[in-house]
Amino acid sequence: MDSRIIQEFAVVARKIWWRRNKFLFEGTFAHPNAVVREARGTLDMLVEEESRLARRQTNTQVEDWQAPPSNWIKLNWDSAVDKVNGVIGVGVTVRDSIGYTIATKQTNKILFLDPLLAEAFGALKVVQFGVELGLSQVVVEGDSLQVINALRSDIEGCNSVSMYVSEAKLILQNFAKWEVSHVRRNSNTMAHLLAKEALSIHDDIVTMGVLPSCFPLD
Repeated sequence: MDSRIIQEFAVVARKIWWRRNKFLFEGTFAHPNAVVREARGTLDMLVEEESRLARRQTNTQVEDWQAPPSNWIKLNWDSAVDKVNGVIGVGVTVRDSIGYTIATKQTNKILFLDPLLAEAFGALKVVQFGVELGLSQVVVEGDSLQVINALRSDIEGCNSVSMYVSEAKLILQNFAKWEVSHVRRNSNTMAHLLAKEALSIHDDIVTMGVLPSCFPLD
């Protein structure tokens, strides 16, 4: 039997029981049609609540993010490209060892539309933001393996990507301790969503201690 029918039967049966008790103990009589309408209203509320809880569960499970060690801060970044308008967007999240969101940043730039160049620019922005926040022990994490490997490497290039990476590596020296880490996209979802939203902003957006408005609370 369909679960909706079972739920409706249970709700109607309960309303009928309440109707009986009201008649016996309070002397009030509710028309059967009113009982059915009230039962269906209750059922609609239950279905809506189930849907809301399902959405919340999906939102909490969408990102397989791993927390940094105690006393360390993890900075995730991602970049997005808008080929139509010639813009790249960068999203940055800053979270502690218990997963608390310390800060986020969104920025964009008119830049040559190369995904690797966009990721290198994002790497520069994420380490700059970490220094601006006065952090000391950081894990810098992104889903571009090429940029992560370039940040780890001692080899310097002479193209635009290498220029951004080289500047990012210099800024990393401002931290007392630092590491870089590569993750898959499903472990970098929050930064990815911020990067996509950043494509349409007019000025940089920084939040402190709260999630940006693009993340639903329900």
